[in-house]
Amino acid sequence: MLHHASPEHSPLAPWWGPLSFMVGQSRAWRLGSLYVRISRNINEWQLEYHRPRHQNENMQDWEILDIDTAFSEPTVLERYMFAHTGDSLSLYPRLADRSVIVKPINPIFIPAGQQGTLFVSTPLWMAGFVGGQREPLFDIAINRPKDSWFGPDTIKGELCYATPVEGRTDLKQLVPRAFRAVTPVHFHNTSSTLLQLDRMNLPVQALPLFHCSDSGRIWTSQIRVVQDTPNRPPRIRIENRTPPQAGQVAFIQPPRIGEAGLFHMFDSFF
Repeated sequence: MLHHASPEHSPLAPWWGPLSFMVGQSRAWRLGSLYVRISRNINEWQLEYHRPRHQNENMQDWEILDIDTAFSEPTVLERYMFAHTGDSLSLYPRLADRSVIVKPINPIFIPAGQQGTLFVSTPLWMAGFVGGQREPLFDIAINRPKDSWFGPDTIKGELCYATPVEGRTDLKQLVPRAFRAVTPVHFHNTSSTLLQLDRMNLPVQALPLFHCSDSGRIWTSQIRVVQDTPNRPPRIRIENRTPPQAGQVAFIQPPRIGEAGLFHMFDSFF
């Protein structure tokens, strides 16, 4: 069951999990700056939410609200029709439905023969699942990133998200956040030349999600990048594990898609 974000519970306590609804019952939350209300009727589920025009990414706390809490305008109301609704609905975090562009503020260089891990955090979505349905009823960003284009020109490329991305080589410097997941990207430069990381297109749709209850962090599996030949694209592989720094983790959600698109992860890797 969900934990209440009260003084007795950390804001990093899971905001997701299975929920039980009676007919006519509603539940409401504030997740960062997003206000959400879910209601069950005999023949439909309802999702109502309010997203402020300008969301504050630094708002990473959450709380359970009184069901009568009035949301600010405008609100969005989505209705999902059923022959008869069941009594359970589960909320789960998901990674973004597009790739996320990671552009370090300061240049990152990987000398010849060296290796290291960059820990990157990206925003999470909230998905609602009911029994008998493989796909979620709803799937919305908690803090919606900006749209951006990733590619060599306006024709070749793909629509992605651009968001303030924290990238740290020391995990201790990466503040745990309730609505962001940590992706470890391990670089190994086996070539004979110095490489500079300009920017990369992180394929989060191809990554599974895990949770560490000790730290409160949400993790993805590790991505391994090996550059063994200068002036050629690196070899990229999604590993089926989290790094040792993640600690003991529990599985939350599978990837949205397969590993398609990994070959376009980088557009400049010098």
